[in-house]
Amino acid sequence: MKWPFSKKKEAGHKLVFKPEGFLEYQCKYGHTEIQPQKVGIVAMVLDAQKEFGTSSPVAWKPDGTQQAVLKVASEDGGFIVNSQTAKPGGEPLAPGDIVIWLPWQYVDHPLLKESDIDPRFGWVGFIVAKVKPEIDPSEPDFSVTSRYD
Repeated sequence: MKWPFSKKKEAGHKLVFKPEGFLEYQCKYGHTEIQPQKVGIVAMVLDAQKEFGTSSPVAWKPDGTQQAVLKVASEDGGFIVNSQTAKPGGEPLAPGDIVIWLPWQYVDHPLLKESDIDPRFGWVGFIVAKVKPEIDPSEPDFSVTSRYD
């Protein structure tokens, strides 16, 4: 007989989101400052086939890495970059997956200056992890489902 002498510890309450809602939440309340080679930023995998007419939503490269189009969290609602996993292996990526994108360096291309393309498209970075679109107030880190670093 436990009650009233000992109370059962209640499980923590996680905030679970749909991918688009999680990205929106991160744009408002998460880390969005680009700090090259230091801090990853939440991003969502987009369907490259729909966005740019590629042959598949996410591409597998011959070396085993995956290439994807991402919408990266930012204060203005997000920006698009082309990225790849840092290393081969890990779970296959799919549109709607939430990932951690590590910005690496900016590549200044003349076409970015001559067009109305968002200049942040020039950022080169790597997908280092896939995470669940949830927040556990009792845990400081995201729940990683696959690593690519």
